[in-house]
Amino acid sequence: MSRRQTFSAVARFAVVAAACAAAASLWAQVRPETGLLLDAQTWCEEVVPAATGAWPEEGWFRLVPLGRAVEVRAVKPSDGFVTVAADALYFREPGVALQEGQRTGYRYPAVLQQPRMGVQHELSVGGTRFSLLAAYVDEGIRYTIAYGGASHDYVLGGPGADHTVVRAVADLDGDRQPDFVIDVDGGVYLLLSTQARPGANAPSAHYTEQVS
Repeated sequence: MSRRQTFSAVARFAVVAAACAAAASLWAQVRPETGLLLDAQTWCEEVVPAATGAWPEEGWFRLVPLGRAVEVRAVKPSDGFVTVAADALYFREPGVALQEGQRTGYRYPAVLQQPRMGVQHELSVGGTRFSLLAAYVDEGIRYTIAYGGASHDYVLGGPGADHTVVRAVADLDGDRQPDFVIDVDGGVYLLLSTQARPGANAPSAHYTEQVS
């Protein structure tokens, strides 16, 4: 290969690399990073014993559904072992803070324990009205949730998903809009309104329950 051919090949490679870097940068800007969501067992068995640095120390929040409310507390692995509810969740995402205390939830939680598929539910929480529609789709179960004049879509689970429960609805991040904790076929998903955009969305965080 001549020197001119070598230079041309290097130049083309540089252009392609620059284009890929620009595309990656744009993807990072439009697709928010998802956070960490852990169950109580993982927190107690893996995070707390490794409080010396294997997991981040700051920025964790514990969420405990209480029927008509969700208790939110800031926690650290170095706090050590504490007795917690089996259904407690631990959430962390850099730059995202939740509001501590008992956050008022939907007053009739049994209505959403197993939402009627294909039926739009018109509801309200904390004086804020919202609608929720769950439907089966090829990719999983699609939740269409509308509030604040916009509609937000989430496809949760995977192909063949057939069971879902809305575990909690409350304003967790303090923007006066509803946030959701939703189970789909053993996966648990956190949907925060401050991270939602009109149209298709990824969950703020999720984890898949371990099946023994």
